[in-house]
Amino acid sequence: MMNKFLIFVAVLLAGCGANQYEKTNQIASSNPTDIRDGYSYLTNMYGSNYDGPSANVVVLLPMTGNNKTIGNNIKTSIETAFLRKPNQNIHVSFYDLSGTKTNKYDVMQNALGENPDVIIGPIFAEDAITLREIKPSKTPVISFTSDVSALGDNIMTMNLIPTQSIETIMQQMLNDGVKSMIILAPDDKSGGLMASVANRASSVYDIKNNGLFYYTPNNSESIKETAKRASMYNARNAANTRAREVLSDILTRESLTPGAKYNMRKQLEKISRTETLGDLPYDAILFLGNGEDSKTLVSFLRYYGVGNRDAAFYGTTLWNNSDITSDFTMSGAKYATLPEISDGFNTLYSMMSGHDADLLSAFGYDAANLALGMIYSNKDQSSYFFDPSGYNGTTGVFRIQPTGESERALRVMELNGSGTPSMIKPTPTNFLVPLYNVKTTNLRSVPEKELVTRGINPGDYINIPEELRKKSAYKTKTFGAHYIDNENENSEQRYAPIQIYESDTSETVSNPEYEPVELEKISREYIDSVEINE
Repeated sequence: MMNKFLIFVAVLLAGCGANQYEKTNQIASSNPTDIRDGYSYLTNMYGSNYDGPSANVVVLLPMTGNNKTIGNNIKTSIETAFLRKPNQNIHVSFYDLSGTKTNKYDVMQNALGENPDVIIGPIFAEDAITLREIKPSKTPVISFTSDVSALGDNIMTMNLIPTQSIETIMQQMLNDGVKSMIILAPDDKSGGLMASVANRASSVYDIKNNGLFYYTPNNSESIKETAKRASMYNARNAANTRAREVLSDILTRESLTPGAKYNMRKQLEKISRTETLGDLPYDAILFLGNGEDSKTLVSFLRYYGVGNRDAAFYGTTLWNNSDITSDFTMSGAKYATLPEISDGFNTLYSMMSGHDADLLSAFGYDAANLALGMIYSNKDQSSYFFDPSGYNGTTGVFRIQPTGESERALRVMELNGSGTPSMIKPTPTNFLVPLYNVKTTNLRSVPEKELVTRGINPGDYINIPEELRKKSAYKTKTFGAHYIDNENENSEQRYAPIQIYESDTSETVSNPEYEPVELEKISREYIDSVEINE
């Protein structure tokens, strides 16, 4: 199905800019060009009677079927952009990209028969990949997919690449003084990519990654088990039990002074209020899933003794517009997101459609204005689309990387339980200072990483007389210790947990992977003959 109309005319994690960590040639030389209201300079430059250049613009969107609402909302924003700058020589054709894969392939072939100068759409990655395979290589495509695997060969995107919000929030973590974190990610393609970016960014921003856990999205049992492992519940619960045993035994077996007995009793009362004991081997948790799964994770984490007083909570743009913003228990959590859609565009769009604009509609408006700018520009296609100074659109500044990824400036919000988060870091307004440092290209999948921890020794958390510590009945061992060799910390090698028995000479500390090696005999004469120079 094709809907044509002649009108008067009026894209990470992205590729990264240069900074102290990585340097590229994508350094902005000026402030972004403003395209929020179209290219207003056109009529001023040429006069109101100037017809302008001629061009064919093809738009590929689902306008029927299950995704018709999304497609028609974007269609309205594109029509709005072109109608604001009328030019009778620009021909815009809308094609309905719905139905089966075969149907959509035929629609694309028909659309390409118009020899378009620029294509706007499609929305979904599989359609963008199909289009990439059949279109002329030089034909620019401004799509709306967030899947970086669908980009390249002049397939660009206006959509936000979710990985960029990881870097934005980790920059905030660095400002907050976070030293170590764990990562909780959905076990799917998107979660795997985001976990890889987070793992890489932990090195870039010098925030130690002390654990990575995957869970099945929208699966409460999987989320519960992940929260239990991430909270070190088994080890901390065992430490709590042992601490209570020691204190109880001392109170019943030992002759204590009134003061010492009072002290032991108060410690026992305090520890008995909870099921866990001991500090966590991290001071922040990075949630890479959506708001609903993150809420469930937090609920189970609290059940297993980990709240936002124990570790700071951080999220990505996937938290935006979710119920998590109204959850009082999430107060203080921070996440990165796009700025609000500009009031000017939202008012204009509401007049045309009868309802407020969403992000994809805003991206559609910017895509149409970007296409218009290409048609009128005196730059070559690459210089125009990949201008490192970028553009100022309806949702803040953005630029397109040569990979086709959009790079968008984000802000940081803090939850307060009211449903209206407060902004704690505003959106950058240009790319003069590059925003991101991690490239999504050549990233390998990251396996789960067991918590790196010295474990919990209950003796570190109770205060008993020194002479009693020497008694074997009150000795305590470390629970849940797990170490990784620093040199191999990012490898897939796994080590068995090591248990250390404090001050217990009757037991041998052992590692099941250890095998004794016979030492070579060393010649003392050789040692004495070595000259040592300072």
